Amino acid sequence: MNYSWLPDHHLHVVATLAHVDHTIDRALRLTHDYTERGPITFAEVVTGDRVEVVVKALAPLPEAIPRLVADALTQLRAALEHTLYAEVEASLGRPLTDEEARGIEMPATTDAGALAKWFRDGRRRRLPPLHVGTPLAQRIEQLQPFQHRDADEHPLRLLAMYTNLAKHRTPAVAATRLGAVYPDDPRSDLTVALPLKPRPQPGDGLPLREGDVLASAPRGARIPFSVVPTVSLQRPHTGVWVIAAHELDLLEQWVRTIAIPVLVTGNYKVSRLPPQLDIAVGHKDLRAELATAGRTPAVVRARDRIAAVSARAGLVEVLAPSLGGPEAKTVRIWLDSLDDETVVEHVVRLGGLRGQPHELVSVCHELITEALSHKERDPGSSRTDGGAA
Repeated sequence: MNYSWLPDHHLHVVATLAHVDHTIDRALRLTHDYTERGPITFAEVVTGDRVEVVVKALAPLPEAIPRLVADALTQLRAALEHTLYAEVEASLGRPLTDEEARGIEMPATTDAGALAKWFRDGRRRRLPPLHVGTPLAQRIEQLQPFQHRDADEHPLRLLAMYTNLAKHRTPAVAATRLGAVYPDDPRSDLTVALPLKPRPQPGDGLPLREGDVLASAPRGARIPFSVVPTVSLQRPHTGVWVIAAHELDLLEQWVRTIAIPVLVTGNYKVSRLPPQLDIAVGHKDLRAELATAGRTPAVVRARDRIAAVSARAGLVEVLAPSLGGPEAKTVRIWLDSLDDETVVEHVVRLGGLRGQPHELVSVCHELITEALSHKERDPGSSRTDGGAA
């Protein structure tokens, strides 16, 4: 990857983005743990010839989640502000005075007139890099919300509204909402409050309250079904609810892959800055670390973790019967030793062999052999007593 487009005076933003990634990762791990525990307690209510499944209770959302979200978004905005500040100083070739520094901020305007007024501010009029028509001024204009068909949905507008709320009023407004209800057998006679959508959009979902009816079925029928709770954020300026992971993904990617490159170069078609870097340790050469930094954002890693939970269970079901008895544990131990991405890759590989029984058997045998080999290499991993003699 070629990061020559990022001057040394902007290298600090890499560490800020790494901090954002780590914060998002913490928020999404908490979110996953919360939803995996099953935050909804159900009750059945008989109404005529049907049985309704209602919300009996809802576990409170951990207070850390909205605060971690607010922290991540505040740092994303800081990454923009710091980049703009460094760019102005580099263009001037000298440090800014205290008075000049107070005029440096990233505007988020919803019409061209508001941006023109921002540029006319006396403090900025005394800074040549921020004069209308200069390269930096053009880059700032390029990133403004009014350039979007719907300014209220522009990432910079969203970021400004979330962080203004977090700084002055309250952390991000978050809640557990209903994402979907669906029967395990789609042919069953189950009426649901909200069908499953493959690609949820902003505004989708329903609030979850005690007494809400989630599903109903004919009296006497036992129809297995699933309920999808979502941890969601409310956009401060529109009131629209969005899934927290989706919003974090949108804003992190926009800042890292579009806004910062545009502020620095005027173009986002450059090598993407990596989101992952261990900043808990010191680095003598931050630029050199870019070559080995992780390139998978926290939101994608979270999706892989969720997919891997199902993938591990599915692989045990497929592979363990071939071993039988206590050796089935061998498969689970081996799968636990693999990272999430590898586990998902195994499932995808097997899924691609449907209709090819001979190839499928061959790959299953290959994976079983790998599981047995792992046990031979690390026999202590099969113990369940903590390794005591």
